Amino acid sequence: MSYLLWRKQLCSVNLEVLKIYEVLKIMRKWMAISWVLIFCFSGTENLSGEESKRPFYEHPGDYRQLIDQGKKDFKSRFGYELLDLEMGWKPDEIKELTLAFSQLPETFLHIPEVKGFYHFSKLRAAPEGMPVDDVPAATFPSFRTVYRNSNMAYHVEVDDQEARIEFFNALFYEDREVFQNIVQHEMAHFFDIFHGYLSFSPEWLKISDFNLVHLPALDGRPGDDFLFTALNNPDVDHYAPVSSRQLPTYSRQNPQEDFANSAAAYINYPYFRYSHPKRYLFLKSKVFGDKEYYPETGVNYRDQVMADLEKVLTDRDWDGVVRIAREVGRDYSPEIESELVDRLEKSLEASPDSVRDTKLGVASCYLYHPKALNVRRTLIRKKRVLLQSLLEVRRCSIMSRRSFEREFSQWSIRNIYFFKDKDRSQIQFLDPALPLAGARGFETRYLWRIYYEGSNVHMAEGSYLVKGVRPGSIKIDLEKSAVGVLSLPVGKPLIFELGAQRVHPQEFKRLNSKMAKVRFVIQQGFNYIPPNSPKILIKYPDRPEFNALK
Repeated sequence: MSYLLWRKQLCSVNLEVLKIYEVLKIMRKWMAISWVLIFCFSGTENLSGEESKRPFYEHPGDYRQLIDQGKKDFKSRFGYELLDLEMGWKPDEIKELTLAFSQLPETFLHIPEVKGFYHFSKLRAAPEGMPVDDVPAATFPSFRTVYRNSNMAYHVEVDDQEARIEFFNALFYEDREVFQNIVQHEMAHFFDIFHGYLSFSPEWLKISDFNLVHLPALDGRPGDDFLFTALNNPDVDHYAPVSSRQLPTYSRQNPQEDFANSAAAYINYPYFRYSHPKRYLFLKSKVFGDKEYYPETGVNYRDQVMADLEKVLTDRDWDGVVRIAREVGRDYSPEIESELVDRLEKSLEASPDSVRDTKLGVASCYLYHPKALNVRRTLIRKKRVLLQSLLEVRRCSIMSRRSFEREFSQWSIRNIYFFKDKDRSQIQFLDPALPLAGARGFETRYLWRIYYEGSNVHMAEGSYLVKGVRPGSIKIDLEKSAVGVLSLPVGKPLIFELGAQRVHPQEFKRLNSKMAKVRFVIQQGFNYIPPNSPKILIKYPDRPEFNALK
């Protein structure tokens, strides 16, 4: 029997499946099921021995030539190479990148120190334990901030790495608006790096309200070098507006993210010039070469938002209402949000309209003001909007009760720093879930304790209560919040443990976050607070001609 005839008989559709199964069962050859499937349906021939008639896609023209030409055009126009390494570039990826770059100012293009861009599956340079599957891009080189006692100067020391952007798979699953925002954000990092870190300039630190704090080494001694960082001001409500993909506290992480988010906002957010006028003017003159993307109307932030809102409501442009709410919700402005929600409620007093009601419900999802939640609840309870129709919108899903109680309420605290200010022990941190907790009516109590490293017996503990909607940056005076008198030893390795307890005063719910821990040592006589407006020296590796003093 020929091979093809034998295969045809074995795999014929006329052969009863049950008979095959019984034979395999008796023989106890369970893996043979997979073998038969592979054997019968693999190959390029059908059972009659003829070539398969299954259609397949054939790219018209020379596919490789198309990619090469796209890369060549990209470099000629923008000055950067698209480099193949782990993954090669595809024509549609080059097209989307070209669209994103076409919106950039000339100052962002043809930066000579930048070699080019790679496409990788995911980030490989992340700290251990950091989830990387959702990271869309990363810019190199990295840097570290060190105070050098040898010359009594603050250094930003740039690592000796190839200047590049790594784009990861997650980026190419984003819609065009988010894709472009991410690419432009990363290019703003490049501009910052190779223009002497404007984000560390005294002018930007003042505008963005970041302040330097010294961080002693755990084994440090008097006269040693030490690290320093820049902390946001928890008493300031407005930092750079964030994209729909970022956490609400993202711009507060450091001046570099605030700078990059501001640059992306300058290009993409029409209200940025009104909500952050000092940042806007700085970028206009020192980054964008006076290039502007939106016309100036000469009115203030509140008046511009409300005028735009009245127009789209009059025109019954419900998508326009969603767009305005999304822009306002990038940065928490309680007075404007309150007035915006009142206007939505007034519009909903009219007779039910399923399209309008759904869109206005979606618009409320972008606002943190507690009244926005009442808008959605009323629409759902009166059966004017289906809950499922709102949950299909990503933003509404994020703001939902289920997402908060099952996921966000459990997030641990981030960016925890211990320092002393006027000889009082302070702790400062970011809580990305805090704005959402306030929006859903929860109060947050932060519970902390301190104990010796290697021991579970705590030497101090305390709590700090936050009510309402807050931007997510918290500074706690440990002495004021401690139970009893706070007395911390000097020169001993200590563990600071912090968690958030979310309590709803009406619904009697209590949700606890995961605990976060940091190690620290209180050094005798160490000065945590630097002098006013310290000079920062930018140090590039083996390239003294690029060194700059900020």
